[in-house]
Amino acid sequence: MADEKCVRDPRHDCFGLEAAARLEGRIKALEDWQQDSKKFHNSFYDWQREQIARDAKLDEQLSNMDKNIEKLLAKQEEQTEKPGRRWEAIVDKSVWAVLAAVIAFILARIGL
Repeated sequence: MADEKCVRDPRHDCFGLEAAARLEGRIKALEDWQQDSKKFHNSFYDWQREQIARDAKLDEQLSNMDKNIEKLLAKQEEQTEKPGRRWEAIVDKSVWAVLAAVIAFILARIGL
């Protein structure tokens, strides 16, 4: 490269031409890096948006699952309470039947 002549004075060799060529290489490398960085950032932000959408969908599904579990638990509690209520109803009717029999017996003794 030393055989290149200076633009200002063609009688002299151009000393800055070699340095300019190195700088052009560095500039090209930086521009390539910048393009690669843009591509990476764009793909990263696309991935991040996908993750946010996926997380929102999962949150909604979890919320629906929580609601369904609450419904199932309420139904299960209702089913476990049902035999107790049934037993209470049987006891209540038995007490009324016994009371009615006692009252009927007393009334029969009295003669009514």
